[in-house]
Amino acid sequence: MMRTYRLIHAKAARSKIRVPLAWSWHVGLKPQDIFLASYPRSGSTWLRFMLYQILTGEDPRFQSIDRTIPEIDAHRGAPSLLPNGGRLVKTHEQYRNEYMKAVFLVRDLRDVSLSCYARSVEVGLAELVSGGDFDSFLVSFLEGRALQQGSWQQHSRSWLESPLAPNGNLMVIRYEDLRRNSEHVLSELLRFIGLTADPQVIRQAVENNSLKQMRAKEDKAKTTGEKSVLLASHRTTGEDGRFVRSGSIAGWRKKMNDSQLKLVDEYAGSVLTRLGYELGVTHEQLAQPEASAITL
Repeated sequence: MMRTYRLIHAKAARSKIRVPLAWSWHVGLKPQDIFLASYPRSGSTWLRFMLYQILTGEDPRFQSIDRTIPEIDAHRGAPSLLPNGGRLVKTHEQYRNEYMKAVFLVRDLRDVSLSCYARSVEVGLAELVSGGDFDSFLVSFLEGRALQQGSWQQHSRSWLESPLAPNGNLMVIRYEDLRRNSEHVLSELLRFIGLTADPQVIRQAVENNSLKQMRAKEDKAKTTGEKSVLLASHRTTGEDGRFVRSGSIAGWRKKMNDSQLKLVDEYAGSVLTRLGYELGVTHEQLAQPEASAITL
């Protein structure tokens, strides 16, 4: 039954029905709302956990995040967290005219593709959108067929080239920078959305929502039966069945072979370099024997 539902949902999300569906999600937005935009599997849940604690003073849980900094399709009824009465709303959509001000959190395409593939395998969608193996999934991912948001490079361009960028209403944050220097990046983000916080408050939010703490919160949520759109049922209960995974930086270096990296560079190299990411394959690497294909 669950597999049938996912098949229907996956097909619907990639059909013409998605246009009016996405439109309905954006009804009722306020000009004062600020959006936390990202491609899936780029760290937006972690960012929301930290912001929730900073802005409310409470220990975040998956349910509280769903209600307070909601997904775009669940924004109605969300509380105003901003001084002007605006809300913080998460979106994985490409840029739309309804978005007046946004923080765009971006993560290296290669780590995103690996995380998306593992997630797709776990929830039973990998074989529905590709052949089931990573090579097939990667092609589908780069061509914008694997996820309903389109390709990573199309999604990134939509935000980077949006009207928000030249008028100062777009802040671009790299996931890797947020991981390496969380307190500084969060401080800059808060300033961008018109807020300030005591450095100690920011530090505590970072410490309380570390990878270890996030994984513990996920375990507790599953044990207590906490309901959240983020905690969908998986095929396994082990490491691959987690929502909060390793959160790696440049994990692709050990998992993707040169053929896969060359393909990524061909499709998205210009956007990767535009965002400060190095290309995956050098001429010297191409001259070396090919590495083993990824296995997940």
